[in-house]
Amino acid sequence: MGAGQKAVVDAATCTGCGICVDVCPHQALELVDGIAKLTKPELCDGSGECADACPVQAITLK
Repeated sequence: MGAGQKAVVDAATCTGCGICVDVCPHQALELVDGIAKLTKPELCDGSGECADACPVQAITLK
């Protein structure tokens, strides 16, 4: 996980559980219409807590 990377949510895979939102240390993710979205990309540091926590692997870092 690293510098310059951002969380990318696959909306087709996301179940809207909200775990990623809860674990993001920067509050960069929000649930929007039941799907996780990176609403504050400027806050995302690519650390990957959200991707690690996602039970359906709907989040990757790119």
